Amino acid sequence: MRLRISLIVDRSRDLLPLNYRYALSAWVYKVLNRADEEFTRLLHEQGYSLQSKHFKLFTFSNIFPERYKRIGDRLKIVSRCANLQLSFFLEKAVENFIIGLFQRQEFEIGDYRSKCKFLVQTVESLPLPEFTQIMSYRWLSPVCVSRTVERNGKRTAEYLHPSHPEYTRRFIDNLVFKYLAATGTTGEIRKNTGNPADFNFAYKEPAKSHLETIKAGMPEETRVRGYSFNFTLTAPPALQRLGYLAGFGEKNSLGFGCVERLVIE
Repeated sequence: MRLRISLIVDRSRDLLPLNYRYALSAWVYKVLNRADEEFTRLLHEQGYSLQSKHFKLFTFSNIFPERYKRIGDRLKIVSRCANLQLSFFLEKAVENFIIGLFQRQEFEIGDYRSKCKFLVQTVESLPLPEFTQIMSYRWLSPVCVSRTVERNGKRTAEYLHPSHPEYTRRFIDNLVFKYLAATGTTGEIRKNTGNPADFNFAYKEPAKSHLETIKAGMPEETRVRGYSFNFTLTAPPALQRLGYLAGFGEKNSLGFGCVERLVIE
C-alpha cells in the first residue's frame, strides 16, 4: 500500500528542522494508534522477526515542499503546499481504513528553536508498478546500510557508502531477511527467493550523504547516515515488491529507503 499525503503548511510556523525523521515516524505511530493500540504496539516493538532481527515493514519519504530555502540546519518552507509518501507492507483490504486514519490530521515538528505545523489536505492511494526481475528506482529518502565494527573497545555501526565492497551483499541480504520474516518462510537465506546469481545491485552517482540525528538532545541521541541515489536492482519480483512497500536497506520505519519506480527511456 502506497499513499501520497498532500499537506498545507501553517504560515506562522514554517521553519522545519532538517532532523525531522524521528518526529515524523512518531506521528505515523500516533495516527495508527487511534485505530488499534495492540497493532501499533506490535508494529513499534516487534514488527516481523527472524533470527533475532526485527523489521517494521513500513517507510516514508522525505517531506517535499513545493518551494523552500535552506537556512543552516533548517528548511524555510516558502510555499503553502508540501507532500510526502507513506508506504506499508499491508494487505490491500485495510487500505481504505488506513487512508481514513490519516485524513484531516495535523501535526507539528520542531525543537526549542523552531517549529513547522502541517495540516493533511488529502490522502490518496497510488497504484503500484508492475514488479519485474530488473527494476530501476529513484530515491525519495536516503538509503541506510551498515555493518558492525569495534572502535575503542565498543561495537558500533559503520554506515556504508554504496561503493563499499560489502554494500551490495548487505543490501541484498537485508532485503532477503525481510522477505523471509514477512512471509514466514524458514530455511536457508535465499531459499524460495531465488539463486544468488539472480541478484544484482548497481547504483548511479552521485550518492549524496545525509547524517540524521535521531532523538536530538535526548540521552538516547544517535546519528544515522544514509545516502540518496538512484539504483537498478535485479531480484525476484516478490522481493522487488517488498522493498518498494517496506523500504530498502535499514531503519525503514525512521524514513530511510523509500523509493519510487524510475522509468528509463
